[in-house]
Amino acid sequence: MAELQQLQEFEIPTGREALRGNHSALLRVADYCEDNYVQATDKRKALEETMAFTTQALASVAYQVGNLAGHTLRMLDLQGAALRQVEARVSTLGQMVNMHMEKVARREIGTLATVQRLPPGQKVIAPENLPPLTPYCRRPLNFGCLDDIGHGIKDLSTQLSRTGTLSRKSIKAPATPASATLGRPPRIPEPVHLPVVPDGRLSAASSAFSLASAGSAEGVGGAPTPKGQAAPPAPPLPSSLDPPPPPAAVEVFQRPPTLEELSPPPPDEELPLPLDLPPPPPLDGDELGLPPPPPGFGPDEPSWVPASYLEKVVTLYPYTSQKDNELSFSEGTVICVTRRYSDGWCEGVSSEGTGFFPGNYVEPSC
Repeated sequence: MAELQQLQEFEIPTGREALRGNHSALLRVADYCEDNYVQATDKRKALEETMAFTTQALASVAYQVGNLAGHTLRMLDLQGAALRQVEARVSTLGQMVNMHMEKVARREIGTLATVQRLPPGQKVIAPENLPPLTPYCRRPLNFGCLDDIGHGIKDLSTQLSRTGTLSRKSIKAPATPASATLGRPPRIPEPVHLPVVPDGRLSAASSAFSLASAGSAEGVGGAPTPKGQAAPPAPPLPSSLDPPPPPAAVEVFQRPPTLEELSPPPPDEELPLPLDLPPPPPLDGDELGLPPPPPGFGPDEPSWVPASYLEKVVTLYPYTSQKDNELSFSEGTVICVTRRYSDGWCEGVSSEGTGFFPGNYVEPSC
């Protein structure tokens, strides 16, 4: 710092004053050399003397300028170092300020995080006058208080039992095809049976029908067969073909079908079995009305069909050849494809000749 102060206050001002003094001295030397050269008889000697003064003056000026420049650079270096020191001090002060602020912040956070001890005091204050307690009184439960809430379902079990409608639970699966049990406990009337025709008079279909009619009659009359007992035998066939009257215990009973209704046609009028029917006559191709096949698909191949080919195709659209090696054809022409190419073109033979044709103009024949 003392060196910088000495340069600023002494060295640099002295160098500047020396340059100003040399400037005035050089002006006087120049005037002297000019007068000496004009008045001298020996011009060459005067010129050499002038050159010597010039060289000395230049050396003196160069030395003084170099000395002043060195002092100036030294002053700039010292000032840069001083600035760097000031910058370091400022940064240090900034760090110290930040540290101080962080300490203050931590101290404040610590004060906020400390447990605050409140003065002890009574938190809950008991009421002065307690409400009187209601004495216990037992009340009977009312199970119908919620009957009017929500979507209720009416119980129809009593009504069904009154009207005699069969409930879903009272129907039991039949033990045998001939006897079906329908639960009806109020009373058990006597069973009702249909008359029996001698063997060989009823076919399988009429027998099944009679069994179904008997089952339906039992269901309507309400006469169940007890479990574990077989159906009683039918009464013998009387001389007249009329069925026996129903017993008086049955309330509702439909008249069973008569023997004439149940008996099938005579045996001699029975239809023959399907195996005895004669086979149908063979169908003729002309009667089917099918369209004739396209030309070239008959049993005899035309002469232009090659010995080996990929398939036969039928043209969909007419095409006119654009080159000499292409085929020209009309709609419905038959072509035998001999080769296919990846670009979509095909090579084939038709009645017109051999050549190339586009593959999207044809479709395979059936």
